[in-house]
Amino acid sequence: MFCSILLFLGLQSRAQNETYLLPFDSRVDINPALAGLDKNNSYHTGNQYSFVNSEQTYNLFYATWDSYSEKLKGGVALSFSQGMISEQDISTSSFGFSYSGFPIKTKNGKILLSVGTDMVAATKQWTVAFLDKVITDENDVPIGPGESFLRYFILKPKFGFLWVNNTLQIGLTSTVSHTRNVSYSLIEPTTNLGYTLYISKKIDKRIRDLYSRPFQLSPELVVFYHEEAFVSRLRLLSEHTDKTWGFFIQNDFTNNIHTLGGTIGYQRNYMRFNLNAGMGIPGISDYNAFLCELSLNIVVPPFSNSKNNPWAPKKN
Repeated sequence: MFCSILLFLGLQSRAQNETYLLPFDSRVDINPALAGLDKNNSYHTGNQYSFVNSEQTYNLFYATWDSYSEKLKGGVALSFSQGMISEQDISTSSFGFSYSGFPIKTKNGKILLSVGTDMVAATKQWTVAFLDKVITDENDVPIGPGESFLRYFILKPKFGFLWVNNTLQIGLTSTVSHTRNVSYSLIEPTTNLGYTLYISKKIDKRIRDLYSRPFQLSPELVVFYHEEAFVSRLRLLSEHTDKTWGFFIQNDFTNNIHTLGGTIGYQRNYMRFNLNAGMGIPGISDYNAFLCELSLNIVVPPFSNSKNNPWAPKKN
């Protein structure tokens, strides 16, 4: 019976075919125009686990690298992610790249444009595929949704912009998801649009008319809309020289789950470890959901020195 339900879900063209988890610390996945911002070299990796109910669990491992290229006059980014959708016994693997540049100066800042694409391949979960080969008989119904190991491909071109100044970042990213089913050739390819709004502000501590940074407050809003998912998250971080703390509220309007959680982190040199965790608010959420993400972030600022006088300060 359970296998029949999974098979039925696999045949639905509108069934969720991605994890649609919002990573907390993979900024270029949220807005690719952030690649190479301030000419930093950045590496972000982490794993997010989301429990909705006993039948719906999602997992997402991600790794992104971005840097500023003097030759290309813009930021470049590479990304990889590995996802899991337990309800459909599906694993997803995604590779992507993007470019951010074409700066347009404004009165108080500048606008950066970005372009890129992600390529997603979905397969039957490896454990399920192994059990199909080892345990099931030729006449048995496959454990997962169908016999084919490869399920579908998704090509996701993305375009975006980001307006930035010294304290504020506002951007919008649009993706065009073109899904081609492999296991069921009778299903026509589908194309859907997705949008991600990103707003972030930095509030520095000011003491006696002098700017000091014992900590920095960073409110952040992310709103993601797609035909299959609608999620928003508001987070407030307090970043100190060696630690991070904060809180967030995330609204999954698709599943009617409203999660309240917190962030704690530790920083040493250019590395920062963050732990984000939260639970669905009882009474207003349909499920006692839980999500958790552990991440490692490395941000190395640019270095500039003279070969003849390496200790000389940088000239303006």
